[in-house]
Amino acid sequence: MARAEDAQRRRRLIACGFTANLDRVVAFDQDVADRLFVGRAVDVAGPRVTRAGDVDALLTGIAQCVACGEGCDFPVADPAVQDWLLGHVAGRVQIGGTGAQAAATLAALGFPALLHLTSRSPELIAALPGQERITIGSPDGLLPIAQGRDAAATMWHVVLEFAAGLRVPGPAAPAAPAANRVIVSYDPVNSAFVIDPGFDAALNDPGLDIRTLLISGFSQASARQTLERVLWDTAVALRIWRAVRPDLLVHLELGAMPDATAMLRILEVLHPLVGSIGLNIDELRQVLRALGMEMAPAGPKLAAQFRALAERFPAPRWSLHTRELCLTVTDGDAEAERDALLFGSLTAAARARLGDFPVVADLDAALAAGVPNAAGMALLCTLAIAGDGYGGDGLVATPGLCIDGTRASVGLGDSFTAGVLAGL
Repeated sequence: MARAEDAQRRRRLIACGFTANLDRVVAFDQDVADRLFVGRAVDVAGPRVTRAGDVDALLTGIAQCVACGEGCDFPVADPAVQDWLLGHVAGRVQIGGTGAQAAATLAALGFPALLHLTSRSPELIAALPGQERITIGSPDGLLPIAQGRDAAATMWHVVLEFAAGLRVPGPAAPAAPAANRVIVSYDPVNSAFVIDPGFDAALNDPGLDIRTLLISGFSQASARQTLERVLWDTAVALRIWRAVRPDLLVHLELGAMPDATAMLRILEVLHPLVGSIGLNIDELRQVLRALGMEMAPAGPKLAAQFRALAERFPAPRWSLHTRELCLTVTDGDAEAERDALLFGSLTAAARARLGDFPVVADLDAALAAGVPNAAGMALLCTLAIAGDGYGGDGLVATPGLCIDGTRASVGLGDSFTAGVLAGL
């Protein structure tokens, strides 16, 4: 609370970019699966589908993700396919995009945020909470978020949340080994986004107090040519922004992509320009596979793989987050890193318990109701026994927080990231 109040008093902003959309979050249970797949047989053992041009390809790709319990972003090539899906599922509506969800989390916790928006439709603006603490940039200075509203179309993403044990109809389709989500989108705006001139103007204004920048959304640029353009635009912008703000902490949050080699390309271009890189366990698995490795179970071997990845793409801070545990390799202060990870985990747990962006009182309630994750605690023990101890060698591990009766799973990683950035 003291940090948030100080940030408000000093008008210190955490900048959050780049993509934004509206999510329709669907409880993808057995009844919904049976309705979607009725009359259609999909082969989960066939070639992996990573982009859908028709409904059959869409359902095959969804079924393959469920069968292996992996989360992914699943682009759709034809708007009619997405319209078909939107017409067959219902769910709650919430703001989407890592930057937008991080900004909403920070605002709820009391931290002012500068938000990069790719779409400013009335529907999207109305769904963004915490607007009293969120601003957008313009060539004439900062503006309240509501003043950015325009006539743009709303970009919808359908988020299918599934639990372990879900079995989609199909020949020998296995049950999902773990809970996860599939994000389906036809989104020509975010898939070819450009850096907003107003956001650029704010980062170039030395009169504004901005010390932290989150960059994300590169997973939306699924076309390789577009990704190359976005990466080089970002690289140029980062060099300029860091010249204006030499102490700017830039955090790159990865996202799952249909082509894992594109994730390696993001790391190759941007790792020299950022101070921090974050990813979740599905994204780590994808990156390691792209490098020809299978991810090890949680323990010293996983820590060694993570260290090797951090050495391949060196940055001052590399951080992995899962529901069970967090693992960071850092050049910074280990105690501060531990506290930031614990605060990020608490923020994510509070959002899971509440089903909405938490305020400080919700953190208290989550802390009282939760217990440290047993798997995370076991990892701490195995690392200590293996001599890969906490802090002294740059490795920091913390457990997640277990909450019974959670109401949400989508966006927890984004709220975790917001909590960590607030803590750092």
